[in-house]
Amino acid sequence: MVYFKLGIILLLLLSVSIKETVSAIADNYEQCEHIVKKWASSSLDSDVKGDKHELRDLLFFLHIPRTGGRTYLHCFLKKLYSNSLECPRSYDKLRFNPRMVKRVRGKTSGVSTLDIWPWKYLVPWMREDLFARRDARKLKGGAYLVTNNPYDMEDILMPLHEYINNPISQDIIHNGATFQIAGLTNNSYFVEAHDIRHCVFKHKSLGEYVLKVAKKRLDDMLYVGLTEKHRESATMFANVVGAQVISQHLASGSSTDVASNDDSEQSSSLSDAQHDANNQGNDAHQMLKNISSTRQDEVGHKNLTVGKLMEAYESCISTLRNTQAERRVNSLKRISPANLSKEARLMVPEALIQEITLLNSLDVELYNYAHDIFAKQQSHMMQSMAYAEKVESTFNSSAYADFYGPPSWKFPSLLAISGFLLFLFIFIFLSSRRTSKVKL
Repeated sequence: MVYFKLGIILLLLLSVSIKETVSAIADNYEQCEHIVKKWASSSLDSDVKGDKHELRDLLFFLHIPRTGGRTYLHCFLKKLYSNSLECPRSYDKLRFNPRMVKRVRGKTSGVSTLDIWPWKYLVPWMREDLFARRDARKLKGGAYLVTNNPYDMEDILMPLHEYINNPISQDIIHNGATFQIAGLTNNSYFVEAHDIRHCVFKHKSLGEYVLKVAKKRLDDMLYVGLTEKHRESATMFANVVGAQVISQHLASGSSTDVASNDDSEQSSSLSDAQHDANNQGNDAHQMLKNISSTRQDEVGHKNLTVGKLMEAYESCISTLRNTQAERRVNSLKRISPANLSKEARLMVPEALIQEITLLNSLDVELYNYAHDIFAKQQSHMMQSMAYAEKVESTFNSSAYADFYGPPSWKFPSLLAISGFLLFLFIFIFLSSRRTSKVKL
């Protein structure tokens, strides 16, 4: 018992010591600048070897939370890759050796949503806050203030102005995309990550170094999509990524046949919803299972093409969106009368929007940069498709002309060939007669 208490005391002292060290570093601008610049310089010096738009042995799927990741997972990736080609889930850290990837082809185990960044931090926080406000309403006997603005119903849910200034939002949500792509989330494993984060939070100007690294990593990515251009992004994904995956399957002689998923894999994306009292988590679980099980009927053949992939995607996304819309309605019933709709967003004060924009200045600039990358990728894709169509058209026109060309050159050619064959026949015939006379 004494040793146990002593262990706790040492742990607390160590924790306090680490916090004091980080705080001391953050308070020293010069030291902070040195740490951040050293990390940024090292990150910017690492170049991608070869063509960055060429798919290699592994495809890493990185998406910003709430930007359509589940749609791409179920409607694209699971139609391109069979379960045996999926690597172990690596939401928190790399859980396999890329050099040994060909030997890692077992079934993937289920992963709880509460183990995935950032939900393992955000869900408990938001759930606890909602339940606390619900209990407070019960103590009031149902008498609580209701306004027309769902973003300012403090008796129902956390007001927006309070939400954006909460320490958890400051730590995880604001500029979350920039820090995620740069590899500097509160879930990062390399030692310097926490020091760098504290320095950037303390000295905002140092955020420009993080932004440069994030931009560099976007430049090196095979594909960049935008949520508000979902249809165009999907088309580009199919033509840029999907086409290369299909080519790899054909080159390796492997089939794109896909087996139905095991239940553990499906439950990984919705395990948090299974705690819902109205069983909507179970319904969503069954929905995703059904969507994934239909992929074998849709694309389970060796002659998969980009066109067939897009057809399967359209069918999948239609079903997925309908079910997600139903889930959203059921979820919002639990915080009624608050209705977080597009119309309600118009009630958010302009001053609050400006504050959110300022708090996310790095993400705003990174988004604009990603928008430019997307435009360039789309232009490159269109040029490649136009070139391919031109080559195909030229080939088809040449083949057509060979058989159905104008008489001006077709008939003389036929006459020349016919004349040559006639001459050859006469020559052989006369030669055979001479041979016969000699024998006689």
